[in-house]
Amino acid sequence: MYAPVIDGNLDFLAHRYRHQNECAIPFDDKSVKNIDEIFMLMKQIKPIRDDNDVHDLWITADRGPIEAFGDYDELLEEGEVESRSEFEELWNTYYPNDTVWYALCTVEREDCGYRAIFLNHELVIEVDPRKKDFTFKEDISELTGWILEQIKKSLSELHAGTYNEIINSSLPFNHRTGTIIRKDYWDIFPQCRTDFFEDITQDEINEFVSLVNEHPSDSSERIPHLTANDFFELCALGYKANNYSDTDLSAKEQYYHHADGRDDGLGKIDASSEEEFIKWLQFKDKYGHPWEVCRGGNSTHISLYVRHYEDGFKLVISGSALTRTIETVKFYLAIRKAGYQVSLVDGHALVSRLLETERIGIVPEGVFPCYCDSLFPNEHIIDFINLPSENRQLVADHCVWQDIEPLELIDKLPM
Repeated sequence: MYAPVIDGNLDFLAHRYRHQNECAIPFDDKSVKNIDEIFMLMKQIKPIRDDNDVHDLWITADRGPIEAFGDYDELLEEGEVESRSEFEELWNTYYPNDTVWYALCTVEREDCGYRAIFLNHELVIEVDPRKKDFTFKEDISELTGWILEQIKKSLSELHAGTYNEIINSSLPFNHRTGTIIRKDYWDIFPQCRTDFFEDITQDEINEFVSLVNEHPSDSSERIPHLTANDFFELCALGYKANNYSDTDLSAKEQYYHHADGRDDGLGKIDASSEEEFIKWLQFKDKYGHPWEVCRGGNSTHISLYVRHYEDGFKLVISGSALTRTIETVKFYLAIRKAGYQVSLVDGHALVSRLLETERIGIVPEGVFPCYCDSLFPNEHIIDFINLPSENRQLVADHCVWQDIEPLELIDKLPM
């Protein structure tokens, strides 16, 4: 099987698993036989993770001739390409190298009969006796046959002692994990730097750096008094600093215009009463998002937290997404200028971002670049990307790449 055909199969199967997980996909007898052998062979490899039921291996496929990529006449007729040269350019864009690499991972839970096969971090084959089967059996014998063939090839290299050397010398950088200094990255993509700093002045940057460096993030300083109205006013300061719309509205109205909206009943209390605010802080439900003062996704919103202690209140700002950094900085500066002490989550990391000394985490293709802290156990990385296709080699040359953990066999017996 050539890589374009393999990828077509993988996309189809991954789509099925992404959009339904209530029923299992049954496979025909030949496919089941191949799956059984795949798991039997993978058990020869020592796990490199803490979980002994998880086994990893690199396998490869040839990209094949251009005919394996697609039918030129069909694509021309469908308007996907306008010339033969454009067809060849498209082929080389998707498959620039003769060899295509796949991270194979198998997971097995023998107590319940569960099995899963991942390729490039995407679930493509699952066997789960606990789920009800579809009535139609899927024939994936060609795909599983290719996986089986490649496992045998890699196992032969492991037995010969050449596998790890091949991986270290040949695995493309888009499948590796590493870091790059932000300045180096922005020197390669200068428009990213221009866009990032577009809405902030050098004076604001200098002030932010100075304030963060002089004010520890774990400061014990407290604000003696605070009400819900005060909280809304603090939010309004941040909205105005960032030129949000509707700053002519009351502070409370601005909050409900720009915040998440799930306020845990904050809007129902007497906003001028510190006693009621404290009571709400102590007994409010935990399911809403009252502190998400600037709406966004799970990792792309800005929060302003209020914590109450015996000696007063503490403010904490959180908003370290690259796309929200400048807003977070201005929010922080506005509150500090108003005379309030406020802590900032990842404040020193944001300083390093503004000074372009931050290290960006490069994560493997197929890994969504978010919440990837576990891939960098000895570093504090808060921004992640996949290796870009544009200027890929230039970016790779500026990266510090992690060592690839070598694989070992459980025994040295021949297959």
